[in-house]
Amino acid sequence: MPDSLPHLPAAWHTARLHIRDSQPSDVPALTQLFNACSYVEPWDPTFAPVEKTELAQLVTQSVASSGPEASFRLQCLCEAGGELVGYFHLHHAAPNLPQANTAFISMFVIDPAHQGQLYGQEAVGGLSHWLTFLGYQAIWLEVYLKNWPALRFWIQQGFNHIIEYDGAPSLEPTSHATLVLEKRLP
Repeated sequence: MPDSLPHLPAAWHTARLHIRDSQPSDVPALTQLFNACSYVEPWDPTFAPVEKTELAQLVTQSVASSGPEASFRLQCLCEAGGELVGYFHLHHAAPNLPQANTAFISMFVIDPAHQGQLYGQEAVGGLSHWLTFLGYQAIWLEVYLKNWPALRFWIQQGFNHIIEYDGAPSLEPTSHATLVLEKRLP
């Protein structure tokens, strides 16, 4: 389904963050940042350590997806001095979304050294503001139930409507379940 709403700008700001489209030169820092979060892997298997090639593919996809038909963005969260503190993947439209006015966050990462400093809250607030301004009605994301810190964070950010549950049929130490959560935008 082609999306009909405008997309996030290539660069935007919050009070403390400069958010910008990723570039190939960001790949080493993005890989290091992502792998610093691998402690989450027992709760969320998507946080298994990755090689630079995987992040390079995502950045290439994001760079190639610019323009009026863009649907995927990987945007970097940087402090005023340029230090990378996090990043997110955003789909402006995706096959699993029921309408074109819903955005989907497929990954959101804050450097462990910067967690607890409200950068995540600030970025989500800015993202919600921009998407509302652009005409979106909702943001969806998927979170693993064993990842309690992430689940608590997203609920506190207003992602409090369950769209879908997907999980293993029985509880096992290695089983996983996810929720697709929605935040309605004003």
